[in-house]
Amino acid sequence: MDAAVAGLLAALVGVGGTLGSAWLTQRRSNADRREEREHLERTRRAELAAQHTQDGLAARQSTYTAFNAAARNYLACLNEHAHALQRDPAEPDETLDAMETARIEFRQRYAEAQMVVPDTVLAEVRRANTALGGIYGILVRLTRGAAADGDTLSTARDRIKASWRVLSDMRATMRADLRVTGPSHE
Repeated sequence: MDAAVAGLLAALVGVGGTLGSAWLTQRRSNADRREEREHLERTRRAELAAQHTQDGLAARQSTYTAFNAAARNYLACLNEHAHALQRDPAEPDETLDAMETARIEFRQRYAEAQMVVPDTVLAEVRRANTALGGIYGILVRLTRGAAADGDTLSTARDRIKASWRVLSDMRATMRADLRVTGPSHE
């Protein structure tokens, strides 16, 4: 092989190596950037999912707090109205108004809860709604003098007492959903 061909071959190999090296470097750089973008995207999605979970937890906590307070207030007003009916069946207007106001607030919180709470909590919320609505019905019928079979103050008082347990069970289910039950996480 003559020197000119060998020189040309050496030059071609050198140029090919230089171009190949640049191409491989560029390709590796592109792959690194793609991997970095994918990593950033996975991180962003994970952060969004964590934020979504945290936002949902905060929304449920707010809903649970408001619903629990409204339910307890409603039950307390039902109890006060039962006491008023026992003291003077002819004059329960003040406690009737308080009971109606508490009922309206409870119904609003119940409607909100139906849209936010998971099914396990919703079952307890429905139990509370049924229990409180049943007591309300008895007391309203007694107030209006239109009692149905079994509508007595004694029945209402028994249901009020049982409803405190229903509300406690509901609160325990809510706390479990919020993961605030059990030992302190400190």
